[in-house]
Amino acid sequence: MNTLKQSELIALLGLSSTDPKIVQFFERYALGKLPKTITANQSTKTIIYKPLNISFWFKYDIKNDHFQPPISTSNDSGKFVAYLCSIMFTHVDHSSKHPDSKPKDFWDVLPLPEAPHEEVERLMGKPTYENEVEKAYAMSEGTENIITIKYTQSSKGNAFYSSWIAIRQQSEIISRDFFNRSHEFENFPFLRLGHTAIIKWLFDNQLLLIDKDLYKKGLKPDSEEILDFVEQHLNNHLWKNQLADVEYLSSFLYNITTNRKLTDPEGNPVSFYFRDIILSALNKKDAFERLSEENYEVVDRFLNDIVFDEDLYKKVSGLLTQKLKLFESWKTIG
Repeated sequence: MNTLKQSELIALLGLSSTDPKIVQFFERYALGKLPKTITANQSTKTIIYKPLNISFWFKYDIKNDHFQPPISTSNDSGKFVAYLCSIMFTHVDHSSKHPDSKPKDFWDVLPLPEAPHEEVERLMGKPTYENEVEKAYAMSEGTENIITIKYTQSSKGNAFYSSWIAIRQQSEIISRDFFNRSHEFENFPFLRLGHTAIIKWLFDNQLLLIDKDLYKKGLKPDSEEILDFVEQHLNNHLWKNQLADVEYLSSFLYNITTNRKLTDPEGNPVSFYFRDIILSALNKKDAFERLSEENYEVVDRFLNDIVFDEDLYKKVSGLLTQKLKLFESWKTIG
């Protein structure tokens, strides 16, 4: 049997698990049983081929617009098409005590695991990051994939090598689930409308990387129109690569969309959660907190009854601007 090559594996990346090319390849080398689909609860499926110390990682929700939206394989949307999103060339790290098991002929793209760092740098350039215990190199493979090599030093002085290739993914700030009108979970109406307030604020402050002509048209403070805008121009999600290059903006958005406490310069916990910002705009934060303590079952109903009108969008926008300035000042102090 011919020696399996690294370049052959790389050519499989991005294929669905039912693509004839990947099916035939796995059968040819007896690499394992491919997943037919992936459920939302599973998120990821992995195949480990121990003889060559390789693992294959399949996902259905890849944060790359070439793979969005996830494709359902059934009417109930419970199962999705599985794509090969990454390959670990060293499932278990290579080291002098536990050398990688692949033959040298396999490595027809990257240098051998034991190759000197100078050889790696000639191919991949300077490290993308480096500290006392880690050093990593990365290079693009085509337009959508990135190959990474990482060296790690243990506390006992042992050196470890790992390498992998993965589809280039973006950092997600707001999931498409929150903009999907078909989702009718108990708390989704409020969450969907609340996220439209964030989109409206980003639009009004020209913080989105969209065609400039869209800004000239404007965006009405209307939830349905904003949801249409997100679908047509943001592919029904908000990712970091869709934001203007403004310092701390993405970090700020990560914080307001998660229910986490921040610490002010005096060490006091402060909420930047967008739900609390909306409630503050309505002067209903205290009432909501009392309700949460006394009758938690009606909390979702309380939130879903909030009317997102022009006045509320305006008030929330003002508070978001204030919060961003405050967040920036704290980051600068830190």
